[in-house]
Amino acid sequence: MTEIFPLLLLVLLFLAMMMFSRRNKRRLAAADNLRRERITAGTDVMTTSGLYGTVVSVNPDGTVLLSVAPGVEVRWQIAALREVSELPEQYREPIVGAEEQQRGSSDASATARPSLKKEPRRTPGADGASPS
Repeated sequence: MTEIFPLLLLVLLFLAMMMFSRRNKRRLAAADNLRRERITAGTDVMTTSGLYGTVVSVNPDGTVLLSVAPGVEVRWQIAALREVSELPEQYREPIVGAEEQQRGSSDASATARPSLKKEPRRTPGADGASPS
């Protein structure tokens, strides 16, 4: 009997780990389904990479169309989205200085743009000198 006890203990521990793992998976799947149901057109979301946007439409293939700027819409998987209301407070606040950047960008964009003219390519021997 003493030889079977350690083996029986290992089997019980393995079964307990399987049971807790399955329970956690079910709980996470239920939370994910609830989050998917709450993301509808007009919902403000943040992607897992930090891009903020507003849901324009939800597609049946598990993707959504996000409006990230006026006239700019991008497609994302629903699994990559988080509702802004779910996020910690530090991520819900606007970026400090964003308003000044938006106001100043229209004034500065006309004067501070660098020239995009390309210099002509110089090839050896093009100016009459032989390459050495």
